Amino acid sequence: MNAALTAAALALALAAVQPVHAQTLAPASAERQHAPADGWAAQEGGTRGGALALPAHVYTVRNRAELVAALQASAPSRIVRVAATVDMTEGRPFTDSADQARRGAVTIPSNTTLLGVTSGAGFVNASLTIDGVEQVIVRHLAIRNPCDIQPAWDPHDGPQGNWNSDYDGITVRAARHVWIDHNSFTDAPDTDDRAPVEKGKIKQCHDGALDISQGADLVSVTYNHFADHEKNMLIGASDRATGDTDRLRITLKGNLFEHVAERAPRVRYGQVHLFNNYYVGERKRAVYRHHYSIGVGHQALVRSDANAFDVTGARGCADVVRDPGSSHGVFADSGSLLNGQPLGACPFGGPSMAPLPYTHTALPAQLVPEHVRTNAGPRPTQGGDGIAEARLSLAPGAPFVLRARRQANGDWQGVSVQLADEEKTLQVELLASRSGKVERLKQVRRRLAPAFVASRTPLTVGLTSEGGVLFALIDGERVTSALETPLPATLPLDWEAGAHKVLDVRTGPEGTVPARVTPQVADNRIALQAGDPAETVGIGGAVDLVAVVADPRIAKAAVVDGALQITPLTPGQTTVALTSASDPWAGANLAVAVGPRFAEPTGAPVGIGIDPARGARGVPPDTLLRLMLAPGAQLTGEGSIRVWRKRDGALVGVIRPGETVSRIGPAPRQRLVREHRLRLVDGQLRARLPQALDYDTEYVATAEARLVRGADFAGARWAFRTTPHRPVGDSITVASTGRAHFRTVQGALDYAMSLPRALPLTVNVRDGVYPELLYLRDKDRLTLRGASREATIIRATNSDTLNPGSGSGQAPQEPGLLGGRALFLAQDSDLLELRDIALHNSTLRSDGHSPQAETLFFNSPDGHLAVRNAHFSSEQDTLQLKGYAWIYKSLVEGNVDFVWGNNRTTLFEDSEIRTVGDSANPDSGGYIVQARTVGPAETGFVFLRSRLTRGPGPTGNLPPNGSAYLARSPGTANTWDHVAFIECTIGPHIAADGWLRRPAPNPLQGGWREYGNRTPDGQPRDYGGAVLDATQAARYRTRAAVFAGSGWDPQP
Repeated sequence: MNAALTAAALALALAAVQPVHAQTLAPASAERQHAPADGWAAQEGGTRGGALALPAHVYTVRNRAELVAALQASAPSRIVRVAATVDMTEGRPFTDSADQARRGAVTIPSNTTLLGVTSGAGFVNASLTIDGVEQVIVRHLAIRNPCDIQPAWDPHDGPQGNWNSDYDGITVRAARHVWIDHNSFTDAPDTDDRAPVEKGKIKQCHDGALDISQGADLVSVTYNHFADHEKNMLIGASDRATGDTDRLRITLKGNLFEHVAERAPRVRYGQVHLFNNYYVGERKRAVYRHHYSIGVGHQALVRSDANAFDVTGARGCADVVRDPGSSHGVFADSGSLLNGQPLGACPFGGPSMAPLPYTHTALPAQLVPEHVRTNAGPRPTQGGDGIAEARLSLAPGAPFVLRARRQANGDWQGVSVQLADEEKTLQVELLASRSGKVERLKQVRRRLAPAFVASRTPLTVGLTSEGGVLFALIDGERVTSALETPLPATLPLDWEAGAHKVLDVRTGPEGTVPARVTPQVADNRIALQAGDPAETVGIGGAVDLVAVVADPRIAKAAVVDGALQITPLTPGQTTVALTSASDPWAGANLAVAVGPRFAEPTGAPVGIGIDPARGARGVPPDTLLRLMLAPGAQLTGEGSIRVWRKRDGALVGVIRPGETVSRIGPAPRQRLVREHRLRLVDGQLRARLPQALDYDTEYVATAEARLVRGADFAGARWAFRTTPHRPVGDSITVASTGRAHFRTVQGALDYAMSLPRALPLTVNVRDGVYPELLYLRDKDRLTLRGASREATIIRATNSDTLNPGSGSGQAPQEPGLLGGRALFLAQDSDLLELRDIALHNSTLRSDGHSPQAETLFFNSPDGHLAVRNAHFSSEQDTLQLKGYAWIYKSLVEGNVDFVWGNNRTTLFEDSEIRTVGDSANPDSGGYIVQARTVGPAETGFVFLRSRLTRGPGPTGNLPPNGSAYLARSPGTANTWDHVAFIECTIGPHIAADGWLRRPAPNPLQGGWREYGNRTPDGQPRDYGGAVLDATQAARYRTRAAVFAGSGWDPQP
């Protein structure tokens, strides 16, 4: 649906903030939406209108000339978007009938979608004609029924003669596959009571609102509002039109006929299905008094299901259903109401219509009035069940609030965004309103570059959902999420703009992927230095991009081969705007900070320790650069460290302060994450190169003096040589110092991924703390083994704020930064073994970040993970597991859903599951498991002979007694809550009713299982789950039984 979003955005820019209803814009999905399945238009191949239009054949029109040009253009398919009220007179009244026929006619060709895209879009003094064509859709238009300027007197029309007029609002003749949807038709303000009386009769200037005749076929008329009109809709123009036999197959659904005197519709020959329409009228009204609603004429077959008639003065079916001529057809009704009572017997029986070729579900007639009132007529913007986005320029003050999913009872779900912390931070919140009370579901905060704030750079905020989860979007990126059942949107979205300038709004259907442009830089900011060569920045997302620099004195930019090249010129700050020629929504802005030229240090470093040492040889290719500084050293945020290849002077790496984007793992599918590659920790300046160095090569490293203040640092320059020896054999070593194949765990994993997939390899990690994020993909039979789980520690901070989502690798042009929030992402790998090692994600739930922060995400749906004597620690979502996993004699720490995932079978055997104090909510013990097991026959999560303990959290607090739950459910119908605690020792922090049943689990009973559990003092204890007997528990009491049938038999 990206094409639909592209077409929608082309003409929906708003010039200024206006009242909400003046800004309401068409859902992008409307442009390429097919006729609904419950109608005649969906039969025999369906009705798609202009859905196949190329981008060049999508037109936005605001006046008659643009409309005519769009409809006459040479195009196999077209979408014509009406963005204004188009008066076909162009301010020059018609002079006579010929002039009206020439200038007022709108002829719609085949394969066309004509739709309104702004509130009030439509036509005045127009007659739309769909004649002899097929595949036409007309939607979301406000049509003022045309007034014939020269009505003709017919003395033979009735006993006293009458005035007759030409020009319908829409005429459908000899056309097939037509969908007329969500339009309005009215005579107002030129109602009949304002017409003169001549020859004793009102000089009627209106003909039909919508007439369908001359063999037209496969037509659906849905959710239109017909009002204040006399002769509303003909289906079949004459008893003598025998060519209409077996044609005029038409569905009318959800339409509102309000003060329509007659013909709603009048049918000849047609096979017409009416369901869930609403009729409002008065038998004695001064103007447009009700004569009848449905005319059952010659050879008509009319089926009526659950329509509602509220007609004052009507006493029975004969008042609303008539034969206006002398040869009636057949009318058969089911479930309709007249003034709140059953419609009763109707006079026109006979052979019924053949069974409908489509299925339909009619609302009960008593629900029809509210339903139709809520939905009929032009709805340029509807909340939809998919994506809703607003593009705006932010201002200080109250937040912008987008209420994306609204219901008639006042409940809604949405997202807000505002500038915080003196405009240094962007604060985004997922919101839900229930019974008038607004609740914050999740908050995330992101730093803003000063240039972004100064320029009021536009951004896009949005809401979407997937799999029962709501997501907040910023510029198309999922920045945070909440497990919240998405509301079906029954009302159009709206918003509170405050001081913010709203530029555009749009929606799309479920599953729509927002158009995105993603410069692969952190915080939408890049730091460069004057005089450097052009920096190449990867771009994910849209094509046909153009780069514009706000201040070309500071930098120049261009898009070359799908990447952004920025050349720094002089010190200063500016912004680069990336825009797409085909989709204004597909854009991005990034701040560019250009610092002073690189200042080459002279000589060797004095008074500081360095690693690798000056002149060192045998250096691993993934070496870190470390400088031991004097006390008081601080990073300035300026300057850089650079590495040059000595033999040819080639610059191979630049490391700057601040957050950047790292590409982890080998191309083409890498893990992209935001992180800092240059840190000052305990007086040690640590720099991690963006890529590995070549073997057996001499390099020169340089560090600018301006990097550091407060330590008499004068810069550093030194040389070293990498090892000539590549790894051999089935075992390699990682160590932070001393002889080893690699300095980083990821360096070893990169090497492993260069080997054949099935070749076994053991990575031995010596004791030490390794501050890094890890990525493994498409590699089987890997063992990652530490020296001890107490002293071999991989520790880093990562969270849903820093790197949203669970995580996956991505191709070079794929939009977004998809590396995810886990410390270690293992993707599409099998037979992975972790042992004698600790992995710690040091994110705190209390630090203002989104607290989701996995330590390990085993993202291999059919893979196998074996863990022995390991230690995993985080606060929330510590282990996310897919496929099969065995965790043996290991320690897992956390407090909120810290064991979870879409798994098949996971066994925790003889392990400790430790609930730690919550740094954000000290009174809460949280939840151990949130199972999303993938099938009803899968085993799920099993805890066998394990200890459920508690311990101090990162801020020192213990979970209170009775404050923790064994499990809670995600509340989804397509995953299963399968959890079993078997012969475990369970501490006092677990609640007496240990299974949280809000929301209800799936299945309701029997998925949460217990057997043989005891308190720490040995007392038997049940916690409210399904208590198994010995026979039932047998499938969980041994490792072999748990994994029976999986083909896997892990051993200690």
